[in-house]
Amino acid sequence: GKFYIGGSVAYVSGDDPSTLDEQEGGVLGGGLDYNPCLIMFNNDLTYWVGRQGGYNGSSNGGVMTNAYFGQLRAGVRPIDKLDIMASVSYATADKTPQAVWDSREYGYEIDLTATYKITNNLSYMLGLGYLFTGDYFKGTSSANDVQNDFLVINKLTLTF
Repeated sequence: GKFYIGGSVAYVSGDDPSTLDEQEGGVLGGGLDYNPCLIMFNNDLTYWVGRQGGYNGSSNGGVMTNAYFGQLRAGVRPIDKLDIMASVSYATADKTPQAVWDSREYGYEIDLTATYKITNNLSYMLGLGYLFTGDYFKGTSSANDVQNDFLVINKLTLTF
C-alpha cells in the first residue's frame, strides 16, 4: 500500500565485567548488514567515517552489541519509486563496561529518509538523523558533557 507502519525490537547480550572467567556476550552482534538507524549501530557509518567516540572508551560504532533496542517507523510511498520513512529509536546497554559507569542509556534517535529507486538495482537515498545522546557515552563521570549528534547523508546504492 501507500502507507506503512512497523517496529523492531532487538536484544544482544553484553559481557558482565565482574565475571572475568566468563564471557556472556560481546561475541555475537546484529550483523554487518543490520543498520537500524543512521547513527546508532550503523556499520556503514563506522566503515566510512570511523567510530564516534565518547569518554573512557565508550563509542558508537559497528554492529549492534550489548543492547536492548526498540524502534517505531512509519512511511509513505507517494509514487512507486519514492519511499519516505520516519523512525524513532531507543537503545540502552545490557551491561556497563565497569561497575562505576554513569548510565546504560545509549539514547534516542530520530531519522527521516527519502529513497528514490532509479532503476531495479540503483537507488538514491537522502537522510537526516538526530541522536539525543544518552549518558552511556559519559563513561565513568557524570561531569563529562556529551552533546547530541546529527547527520545529513546522501547515498547511491547499487545492488546485484
